[in-house]
Amino acid sequence: MKKIYNFLFLAFLLSNFVNAATINVSTIQALQTACNNSNAGDIIILANGTYLDVYLDINNNNITVKSQTPGGVVFSGYDDININGNYITFSGFQFTNGDIGSNYIIEVYGKHDILTQLNFSGYYAKKYIEIKAGTQYNEITYCNLEKKPADAIAGCTIQISTSATVPGYHKISYCTFKDYYGIGGDNGNEPIRIGLGAEYLNKSRTIVDHCYFNNTGLGDSESVSVKCQENVIRFCTFTNQQNAMLCFRNGDNNVAYSNFFIYAGGIRVKEANNIFCYNNYFENSGVGSSADAVTYVYVAPLVPPTTANPRTLNLGNINFIHNTFYNCGDIDLGGIGATNNTWANNIFQKNSGSIYTNPNAGTTWAGNIYQGTVGITIPSGMTSTNPFLVLNSDGFRGLSVNSPVNNANASYPAILDISVLDDDPNLLFDISGQARPATVTLKDVGCDEFTTGATTNHPLTLSEVGPSYLMLSNADFELNDNNTFIYPNPTKNNFQIKLPTNYNKGTIKIYQINGQLIQKRDIYSDTLDNENNSFFDVSEYKNGIYFVQLQTDTISKTYKLIIKN
Repeated sequence: MKKIYNFLFLAFLLSNFVNAATINVSTIQALQTACNNSNAGDIIILANGTYLDVYLDINNNNITVKSQTPGGVVFSGYDDININGNYITFSGFQFTNGDIGSNYIIEVYGKHDILTQLNFSGYYAKKYIEIKAGTQYNEITYCNLEKKPADAIAGCTIQISTSATVPGYHKISYCTFKDYYGIGGDNGNEPIRIGLGAEYLNKSRTIVDHCYFNNTGLGDSESVSVKCQENVIRFCTFTNQQNAMLCFRNGDNNVAYSNFFIYAGGIRVKEANNIFCYNNYFENSGVGSSADAVTYVYVAPLVPPTTANPRTLNLGNINFIHNTFYNCGDIDLGGIGATNNTWANNIFQKNSGSIYTNPNAGTTWAGNIYQGTVGITIPSGMTSTNPFLVLNSDGFRGLSVNSPVNNANASYPAILDISVLDDDPNLLFDISGQARPATVTLKDVGCDEFTTGATTNHPLTLSEVGPSYLMLSNADFELNDNNTFIYPNPTKNNFQIKLPTNYNKGTIKIYQINGQLIQKRDIYSDTLDNENNSFFDVSEYKNGIYFVQLQTDTISKTYKLIIKN
């Protein structure tokens, strides 16, 4: 009987796609007509080119709308895209040099929709994308959101709106957020905002994973602002943005695990409860900036509570478990308000200055090890010993053969397991995705397990995220012979970037993995020694991962460069 049902269901699905077609159009009017007349399974392709003032409503279900080639279609001017249908894929478009004032470029009203391979750069809009309340299972993948002008209307670039009755289950994955302009601070220009302050009781169940944040701190002090409940931030890399932090701003019951905060602000907890942060790596996080490695901010609840705001406490049950902090800025415990907080099995190594500041009376410690100055009085749960951290092949500091291992403490609360989401509340994996022992006391302290096995997570680079058409592949390197290893060729110590043929001027920049610019060169198409201007000697570079960015008036792409001596 089950086989018959499955067959009938499959036949039903196929019948919906029987009239599917590939439709090529070359005007926005024709694109709208094709969307209006579409059948399930249709693929509608817009010819490459630049289109001004694009109004588009996608109302039908189960169709794909994409550019002729990824990145080949540019929308400019006053663009307004509304995705009302379900199971829509919207792919390959760029939004540049437009101005939509206080409105949003793309608004998603449907379910199971996918926005992918989109590029937003320098566009004037309050928000670039909004996923509407009451929708479910929408995805934003491999998109780039950058350079929102400082004088644009204040508003986050991605807004996940939430419902009091319908969890969203949305995903933001493999996206890049970089170069946000402004004066920093709490200005409402976050790259991602999940919920609003008034929605703090709503359950969104949104996942943000494998996203890359670089230099967004001038737009807003929050890289990701979580203002509702039951969300997961994981496998993300935050770098080159000391003034911006991942912020649990209002909602309770949220999780952050296996993220990298390298030369970036860390995690802020403000007016929230039941927060679990584990398996995260912090290096030079919150150094020399307005941000910290970790900050608690207490906001006194209303007395008496109201129906709209029934919260009777915040900063309750805030937990940092199995994290590693290497030469970071302050960990500010807020001073007041915290209750039932736990710091367990973390590693702290700091060459100068205090690890903690502003102690509170509501925190306990268990199984932590440190090298440096604690800065506050902690009666137990902090052991002074050298963790013997070493720089690993993925570019962060993990355990070594001399590190203390197999000695975690089990004195911490059960980690929140958010319904339906595939999180890791039992710490069965470390930050790299390697297996940890099931027994708590056999796990290693810190984010890294000293073991061998497959690794699935590491600090991200620009070559792994964002639209494919903004990247350069390894094949685009031209290298000449010598003895330094430059991926993918083991016998080179110089490389030359292939320049586009249709440009006037541009720049080539080389960055360290922490985002620090170490070399810059202007290039001009009419320069006689243009070939030499794209030729780089890297024989003096240290081992590690570098980013090589090519930017001209016709192209913007990034190389990944790995050097081993």
